[in-house]
Amino acid sequence: MSFFEQIKPSIKTKWLDYYENNQEWLKLLMDSGEFVETPDGGRRPQGSVVIGAVSSMEPRLAEILYHFFLVHANFDTVVDVVGLNFDPLVELKTLERTGATAKPVVAPLPKAPVPAE
Repeated sequence: MSFFEQIKPSIKTKWLDYYENNQEWLKLLMDSGEFVETPDGGRRPQGSVVIGAVSSMEPRLAEILYHFFLVHANFDTVVDVVGLNFDPLVELKTLERTGATAKPVVAPLPKAPVPAE
């Protein structure tokens, strides 16, 4: 399993935590038209908001994002690649309905060396 695939569960958990804790203003933002429709029929904040939030909480992602944007990837494409193209409110309700007492806890991975430029 690649390093990137290993951190995807951690990224999802951190995004759900962030969304849950900031739901009020994120809902206002999305109600004003600043959202993207998701494959699950819901909506999420625009990619720049999602990527900004998760990269601040997951430094290992921030290291990877540099390379994504070198090839001119747009925010919504990156959101899809990192597995966050879903309605976070729907996901939180699903976790609650299925009896999950907490979102998955992901153990931190060892810090990967950054290649020299």
